[in-house]
Amino acid sequence: MTEETENSRGQVFEVLLLAGGFAFSSSLLVVINKWALKYFKYGAALAALQFAVSAFVAWFLGVTGQTKVDSLDRKKVMGFMPAVCMFYISVATNLKLLEISNVDTYIVVRSLVPIFTLGLEMAYLKSPWPGVKTFLALLLIFFGACGYVAHENHFQWHAYFYAITYLFAFTIDQVLIKKIVMDVKLTRWGLVYYNNLLALVLMPIGGLVTGEWASLRKAMEDPKLVQAMLEPQALLPIGLSCLFGLSISFFALNARRALTATAFTVLGVVCKFVTVFVNTLAWDEHASSVGIACVCVCISGGIIFQQVQGAAVMTPAPKPDLETTAEAAEAPSTK
Repeated sequence: MTEETENSRGQVFEVLLLAGGFAFSSSLLVVINKWALKYFKYGAALAALQFAVSAFVAWFLGVTGQTKVDSLDRKKVMGFMPAVCMFYISVATNLKLLEISNVDTYIVVRSLVPIFTLGLEMAYLKSPWPGVKTFLALLLIFFGACGYVAHENHFQWHAYFYAITYLFAFTIDQVLIKKIVMDVKLTRWGLVYYNNLLALVLMPIGGLVTGEWASLRKAMEDPKLVQAMLEPQALLPIGLSCLFGLSISFFALNARRALTATAFTVLGVVCKFVTVFVNTLAWDEHASSVGIACVCVCISGGIIFQQVQGAAVMTPAPKPDLETTAEAAEAPSTK
């Protein structure tokens, strides 16, 4: 077996590990967030807790020498900030959308992202024009998700504002952060540290814009509401949301390095069908035969896309000298 073959297999295994970790986290996080919001009805504050936990864990791993975590650098912060802004907007609007609507509504909006990402990826990252089969695969995902929600639940139109804002921010985020994580040399946990710490800094702005901080401050003055938030049945989903927030932060950021922007978003959409299954069990919502057929159409679209794209879904591995530079020279441990 040649060294090139071994490196190729190693890259494939790494991609599968990152994609699998992202798929597991992504499949459950939406339902867990919805569960947490039933007891803690403040989306921006919940996002702040998730960011704080993820940033602290990354920092702690760095200062204890468990792994290399980049210390804050002005140049890297400025280079990473545009992606963080879009990440912050997409997470905040995602949680607000879940807060005022249901999981099915979120899935419909999320299913639109790969189609828009594909166009933006071609324009911004100069990706080659895809074939007809790729377009058909993406359309299968889109129409399948729409068909499922149309037969199983009513789309809540009053959530349009957060839905459109999320779609706009998340689509840009998929392509923008793909380029930035390749250009700004950070270690794996350095990505988690930078992304979550900088997003946490932006959270007060979202709280002021939505008026959530005023509502939360008022709730904190009510002893009964505070006591309800501290009950085990509330702390469990809140704690799980922070744990899964950390998990998806690590796997998603690093999977974005390994996959093309469109492949990453398609993987996210396919994961949502596990979300549909868990959501149906959790909230006593059972899909009809038509709904199940629509889910199968969406999954088929994801499979067709993977088959058509093949190896093109993976970002080529960096050269050894560049990787060494990124890990050793440009990534001092956090102090």
